[in-house]
Amino acid sequence: MKAMIRRLAPMLLAVGVLALPPAAMAQAQSAPPGDAMQRTEPPVNDQRGQAPIPPPADTTVPASFADLDRNGDSKISRDEAALDARLAANFATHDHDGDGALSLAEYQAGDGKRGGDK
Repeated sequence: MKAMIRRLAPMLLAVGVLALPPAAMAQAQSAPPGDAMQRTEPPVNDQRGQAPIPPPADTTVPASFADLDRNGDSKISRDEAALDARLAANFATHDHDGDGALSLAEYQAGDGKRGGDK
């Protein structure tokens, strides 16, 4: 039995040594750059240069109706109102007809009130 183990030991050792390099090489290889995981959605704060940066909250001069009406539909939506922090915070109080947008008349009616709104 010992004689058989002595004959097989070098052969088993040789098979083990030959099997190690391919396994080590497989671990050392990295994926090509094109196979890396790619982001499928833009980050939440990615504005892609389309949305204007809102003014600071402590701005004392409110934005004009034309400045806020970014899409030119003669209404200020909630998204457009977000450019004026005080208007956005009090949007529901200025939206008298409850349609989810401010008309020019609603904006002008609330224009004097916004200075004191918090």
